[in-house]
Amino acid sequence: MAIELINQMMTSGIDTLVEYLTAHVMLCLVPAFFLSGAFNALIPTSTIFNYMGDSGNNTKKGIAYMFAATSGLIIEVCSCTILPLFAGIWKKGAGFGPAIAFLFAGPGITLLSTPLTASVLGTRFAMIKLALSIVMAIAIGLAMELTFKDTIDPSSRSGFSMADEEPTERTTLHSVLFFSALTLIMIAGTAPIGLPLKLTLVGLFSVLTAYLGLRYYNRDELGSWMGETYEFVKMIFPVLLLGVFASGVMKPLIPETLIASLTGQNTILANAIAALFGTVAYFPTLVEVPVANMFMELGMHPGPLMSYLLVDPGVSLQTLLVVNTIIKPKKTAAYALYMLGFGVLAGYLYGIFLV
Repeated sequence: MAIELINQMMTSGIDTLVEYLTAHVMLCLVPAFFLSGAFNALIPTSTIFNYMGDSGNNTKKGIAYMFAATSGLIIEVCSCTILPLFAGIWKKGAGFGPAIAFLFAGPGITLLSTPLTASVLGTRFAMIKLALSIVMAIAIGLAMELTFKDTIDPSSRSGFSMADEEPTERTTLHSVLFFSALTLIMIAGTAPIGLPLKLTLVGLFSVLTAYLGLRYYNRDELGSWMGETYEFVKMIFPVLLLGVFASGVMKPLIPETLIASLTGQNTILANAIAALFGTVAYFPTLVEVPVANMFMELGMHPGPLMSYLLVDPGVSLQTLLVVNTIIKPKKTAAYALYMLGFGVLAGYLYGIFLV
């Protein structure tokens, strides 16, 4: 009996891994690695952080919130690496609300997680999750700022400053063209078109990206880009494959009736159970996607599934423990409650109106 179960688990794990390593997924994931590496290597950090400064001007504050809530598309971070960045921008002068928005949204809307979600769970689901993550980030940031507006003392922190950027002859248009071409590779790789056309478009945009890169970036910058891309692959891809395999191995161990009975319907309780699961069962960013796919196959309703994916990157116990050292227990507890509350509400409304 035990041998049969082990064989079933191994077979399920291998089948899940093989299914994952398809041309569709690889054509989306590989370009995403290159794009993430390019953002990290070729866009100065000051360009990103300077938009999140603490300001009483409503227009600047609105820009700060929008930039913080969408910066995860530019800075490739996971739920672990977001923590030192959050601490850094908060201590250097970022507004409390925008800093919280950055903390929540950063690992949930990365250039790797969104296309991966699209390839595994569908483009529509991924785009709605992206939009909900941004809205939730702003809502949580505003709620935290309003709740603790009388306890935040900006004067206790050092001024917000970054090193000057090195002068370059490259214009903004050149950078836009390069990153647009690189993004088009990923878009073509995930487009719902035939494989021959998909490969043709990916090839054409790859050649265009190579030309623009060689034309407008120097050897050191290109080397840094390749180095950052390699670091992302080395850091993420093995863990991702392990997580995919592990989710397949776990599948035979989880009774389908259990998942279906707890989260098979779109209720507030079902969404809360799905959201709270991320507190005790931490999965690295990207690994949560194949795990979510497993939950869906075992009968989880799309509403609770959305709640789980929205909340999971930020609600794990280890993440909250680190956040506690930065903003102290009262603010950490409020952050966790706002995150769970908005996540449950978002998943519930998604399950009612958008499924």
